[in-house]
Amino acid sequence: MGTLRDLQYALQEKIEELRQRDALIDELELELDQKDELIQKLQNELDKYRSVIRPATQQAQKQSASTLQGEPRTKRQAISAEPTAFDIQDLSHVTLPFYPKSPQ
Repeated sequence: MGTLRDLQYALQEKIEELRQRDALIDELELELDQKDELIQKLQNELDKYRSVIRPATQQAQKQSASTLQGEPRTKRQAISAEPTAFDIQDLSHVTLPFYPKSPQ
């Protein structure tokens, strides 16, 4: 067995080792708390997106189901690029300018 001085030295080493472990535990607990906060924040964001996406998805599913059942779809308005105010006969007299270009 060791002397009193050796035992005191060993005790001091163990106390220092415990302090280091306590400091590490405190550091890891702080990191864990931060990650828990981040998880909660991301969970809240996910819940917000789900509350928006689910109704839209359910509505789209209902529409596709009704289309498959043979119900008529509502038609959308088409956009025409042709001028409707002019008569084709009026446009036949218009000559477009010609600009010669080099082969390059």
